[in-house]
Amino acid sequence: MNVTEFAEQIVFGTTLEEKLAAPGDLDFSEVTEMSTVVQSISAPGRPPGLAMQSIAGKNLKPPRDENLGNDLERGQLLHFLANHELLATELMALVLLKFPNAPYAFRRGVLVTLQEEQEHTRMYVRRMKECGVEFGSYPLSGQFWRVVEPMQSPLDFVARLSLTFEQANLDYSQHFAKLFHRLGDQVTSDLLWQIYEDEIGHVKHGLQWFREWKDEKQTDWQAYQHALEFPMSPQRGRGTYGAFNRDGRKRAGLNNEFIDAMEVFSKSRGRSTTVRWFDPGAESELAGETHPKAKALMQQLEQDLAMVLVAVSKPDDVVLSNRPPSKQLRKHWIDRGVELPEFFATDQREKLVDRKLRDCKPWAWTPKNHEITNSFQSSLRHPSAPWCQEQALLYRKSWSVSKTRVWMEQAGRGGMPDWLASLEVLGSPVSSLLEVEAALREFKRKGYAYAIYKTDLGAAGRGQRRVACELPIGQHNLRWLENEFSRSREEGSLPRGILEPELSRRADISFLWNFDLPQKNLDFMGWTQPVISQGRRFSGTILGAPFSNCDAETKRFLLENRCARLQQTSQWLAERLKPALCAVGFTGQLGVDAFVFEDPTGALKIKPMVELNPRMTMGHIALSLEKRLSPGVTAEFRIFTIEEWKAVSDSLNGLPYQASSTAGKRQIRWQSGVIRFGEPALGTKHIPALLIGEAVLEKCRKCLQS
Repeated sequence: MNVTEFAEQIVFGTTLEEKLAAPGDLDFSEVTEMSTVVQSISAPGRPPGLAMQSIAGKNLKPPRDENLGNDLERGQLLHFLANHELLATELMALVLLKFPNAPYAFRRGVLVTLQEEQEHTRMYVRRMKECGVEFGSYPLSGQFWRVVEPMQSPLDFVARLSLTFEQANLDYSQHFAKLFHRLGDQVTSDLLWQIYEDEIGHVKHGLQWFREWKDEKQTDWQAYQHALEFPMSPQRGRGTYGAFNRDGRKRAGLNNEFIDAMEVFSKSRGRSTTVRWFDPGAESELAGETHPKAKALMQQLEQDLAMVLVAVSKPDDVVLSNRPPSKQLRKHWIDRGVELPEFFATDQREKLVDRKLRDCKPWAWTPKNHEITNSFQSSLRHPSAPWCQEQALLYRKSWSVSKTRVWMEQAGRGGMPDWLASLEVLGSPVSSLLEVEAALREFKRKGYAYAIYKTDLGAAGRGQRRVACELPIGQHNLRWLENEFSRSREEGSLPRGILEPELSRRADISFLWNFDLPQKNLDFMGWTQPVISQGRRFSGTILGAPFSNCDAETKRFLLENRCARLQQTSQWLAERLKPALCAVGFTGQLGVDAFVFEDPTGALKIKPMVELNPRMTMGHIALSLEKRLSPGVTAEFRIFTIEEWKAVSDSLNGLPYQASSTAGKRQIRWQSGVIRFGEPALGTKHIPALLIGEAVLEKCRKCLQS
């Protein structure tokens, strides 16, 4: 038998015995014109019970690690791995058929590797049978074949199979060898250790020829990325999460630059993708803000806070940003169990048109973000709805005040719980100093000492002013207000801002939803407690135990009867928000800012809607992070100024990171430590970070106080 005949037997054979038969002595001397015959094969020959699925779809996933103490689940995993080894065997036979004129040493090396893959398949089949599972008992994926078979050269083969799927097996085989040893199954553990050692040689063989054929001007890493076409990417060259194997890669001959880049690489595996990007300037854009200082502030926030979207992204998502995260920050996330999305430069977004995209979720829907979406709109499975100018009204604080007033008037006091605020605490839209003075007189008549002015389209505490309810208005505030109104654009009847009485605030609340307009489904996601600075700016969110820092009376007010008041407030809001959102065609995430205050009689009340945020908020980020906390752990998501970060970073970085997980579970639970979502690089002015555990929080408080 010559090499061609042996390879044909494996590729086209219809029995497992044919595919796994040892070749004996083979004749390498006969080189035919097979390269003109074997061009494309949609699927290798298989016996009926082992036919691979013909299209990419919902393939059977291997069992979770924590279930592998069960023989049936163990056999299912071995079945999954055996299919990979059989596919590798068939693909190695295919490369012998496709490229008969490849160097003799390469073909000889492929033949040796092929025989080891045959033995791996036999080993898995025997062991799974001992576990009570027959080969063919479960659906068989054809993914390896579909992405490697189109290879146009031996370089394609070593890049796709040797340096990708076999490199990933350095992680899988070692991970499962260790896991079965812990489970007391030394037979399966030893089998996997043998396969692991063989895989090191397989990667080494592929790497040797990859370096022989690649562009000598490129590094190994550059050439590897260049050699893979989507949906193939280095992402597929990593195994199970948390099992990255540096030692095996070094033994295979990969250099440190390649290994470091491999560890932090992130890209969609070809599944349907959500595209996300951060945009803090929605309100400024809609206000027509042109002042250079304001525009510079929005650019700064966009640069510093863009990576908070990692917290809500899945591994197959794409995050657009002007400055992708450094390798050091990616490594920081990986070491703390954060699965990374793919990062894409904003100015390269047109390239997404060739990708399989599910939808896009910018921080906020605005005309500018609709323009960004247009770059790849044709590739979206769920295209975004067109911008409706009426949605701009939702961003205005005057809209929130007016709607709340209407809702309360319609309900009447008899239709509202007695612990909801009354009409008199609501603000008044104002467009001039005369209207400000009139509102101040009314607030003073009602017994209020101070009022808060808020710019109608201001965000994150910007455009706020505390004003005494005494007339005439103090000179400092008067000049500020005059300047505020003089900068107002011609906006018809729309107010410039609102003025509301200053209340005795006890606790801030953020209610969070996601609204699916096509389904008209307003999905309540939860509530959080924002941390508001003395300057009335958002600085963070308390996680794990919202309102734990409040006084006993406030905690009891909010948490008694299973948070009944919070539940009823969210329902009261949802019933009224849903038709308002439908009316303007809004879809996406949103939040409502509210707070608990003490009225003049000493009773606690909830002001249900201070303002609506018709966009994603830091509360949504916080809720996503909260899901990763261990039970009972308190935490705080903070946005530090760079000065604050410098004051706390040395102390916080010295504290240990701790996490827990059930053996083998993919997602760990955080117990203690610090996770940064920004980088203290040159020009950075804000650092978002998650502080986990009471020890970390206490250390942070002490550092900031000192």
